Amino acid sequence: MARFDVRIHGDSMWPTFCDGDQVEAESDSTANVGDVVVAKHPWKNMHIVKRVKRIQNGEFFLEGDNPDPTGTEDSHNFGLIPASSIIGTIRV
Repeated sequence: MARFDVRIHGDSMWPTFCDGDQVEAESDSTANVGDVVVAKHPWKNMHIVKRVKRIQNGEFFLEGDNPDPTGTEDSHNFGLIPASSIIGTIRV
């Protein structure tokens, strides 16, 4: 299992993580509902950190923890993402 560091940018995962926090992610791990994951953004050339809210037909619905609906860009905006887009899991 490979581990890698991730720096949090923005407030989408507040209050769990704050802008500038550095966390450790594990690749080669299986994501389940409730886990925080690092994933490839489906539209932009960047990675995102979000919580798995549901899994259906092998695809993941991701949401930020920020209760402000304008505070996060997540599956409400871009829909479900395939399992192949999940690159790691962050143990909270």
